[in-house]
Formats: sequence, C-alpha cells, structure tokens
Amino acid sequence: MIPKFLFPLLPYRSIAFPFLVLSAISVPCWLVFRLYRLRTPRDRLSFQREILLLTFVVYLSGLTAATLIPNHSSRLVAETAVGIELHPSLASLTCSSAALPRGSTAQSFCVRNARGNFLLFVPLGILLPLVLTRLRLWRGMQIAIAVSCSIELVQYLSRAWGHRTADVNDVILNVLGASLGLALVFLLRFRLARYRGA
Repeated sequence: MIPKFLFPLLPYRSIAFPFLVLSAISVPCWLVFRLYRLRTPRDRLSFQREILLLTFVVYLSGLTAATLIPNHSSRLVAETAVGIELHPSLASLTCSSAALPRGSTAQSFCVRNARGNFLLFVPLGILLPLVLTRLRLWRGMQIAIAVSCSIELVQYLSRAWGHRTADVNDVILNVLGASLGLALVFLLRFRLARYRGA
C-alpha cells in the first residue's frame, strides 16, 4: 500500500531507475576524483563541503535522468509537436488552454510537465550559491538559463529516439524555479547577516 503523501510523485516514478543507475555511476566516480584531489596538501578536508558537493552530484544525476533519458510517457506529445517551440505561451505555462479540457490526459500531462519543470530547478537555485560561495544572484540566474537551454538543445537533437521536444516555456519554468531557490538562499543569508550585525 502506497502512502497518500507519495501519490503526487507517482507520475515521476519512470525516472527512478535511470536516476539510480546514473547515481551508481556518478557517485563512485566523484568520490574517486575527490579522494585524488584531497591527496594534495593544499586541499583541506571539510566534511560539510564534501557532503554538499556530493549532494550536488546526486542532484545533477537526477536532473539528467529527469530531462535527458528517453521518456515514453511523452511520446504522443512529441509525435504531434514540431520538435521545437520558440514562442512563450501563458496558456502553456498555466495549462489553461481551452484545447485542454479539465480532467483530460493532455491537461494532466501539461500540469505534470509544468510542475516538474518548475520544481526540478528549485534545488539548482538552492545548491549553486552554497557550492559557489561567492556567486551573485544574477550570475546564478545566468547559469540556470545556460543549463536549461543546454537541456532543451539536447532534447531537440535527440527527439527522434528520446520522444522529447524543446520548448521555450520549459526554459521559463526552469528559470523561475531556479530563481525561487536562489532568492530563498540569498534572503536567508541577508537575514543571517542582519541578525549577526545586530
């Protein structure tokens, strides 16, 4: 019996196995790389930083599994689309088009896709300023835009076998999610600085 609080995650269960496989490859490679780097005397071991970097690597594995692994659940959408959408659409961002009747399969896919694109980049916005401690807000947003555009480009080039389409609306949702994560971290830092200053 699956707990009720996990029901919203069920549509995304198809990425669980690719995520585990990618993590099983990337995490040992990352650990070997870090152990090699820590052999040099100038690098001091910080357990908290190592956990943070490892978390970032695991997140990137999840991001890759969610965005670049062939997605058969979106096959019908990809087959009916032209492969690339360059025009931002409020109806697509909010899934409020009249062509998507409430309760339809198309609308549920749209909502799941929009929600996933937004939430998927919130951790990126949180982790970037923690990993890159001198990162500025605008630079973090530039990195998020670059990562999202790179993902869409790969999805476009692999659309024949990946059943995915490139969509500027996905980039908008990704950047909004990353911006939320960045804003939370910078707001927390600001509050901590004021608290210490007081």
